[in-house]
Amino acid sequence: MFPIYLQATTACLSAIVVMQIVNVYLCRSARESVFASRLWSNHLILVGIGAELLLILAIDYTRWGNRLFGTAPIGWRVWLFVIPFAGAMLILEEFRKYLARRGPA
Repeated sequence: MFPIYLQATTACLSAIVVMQIVNVYLCRSARESVFASRLWSNHLILVGIGAELLLILAIDYTRWGNRLFGTAPIGWRVWLFVIPFAGAMLILEEFRKYLARRGPA
């Protein structure tokens, strides 16, 4: 396999994980803002996110993870590239919730 292909699949997998972490907080309520609820109140979500982060780091940056999942280490710039998309998802969903709160119940 080509290293650039392995890095690209790793970047895609890592981006999916980051977006799902944001999504889990956004899905806690259909109408209430994520900022209106306590972010740290659900300990099971925190444990799940912690486990998810440890697993994706192991998949991305360990030899056994790379071999088992067909991945390759990615640089910090790849992680920074994902952040604006996670932020955009947060903003768009908060706008949708704002419209839902203003509309009929």
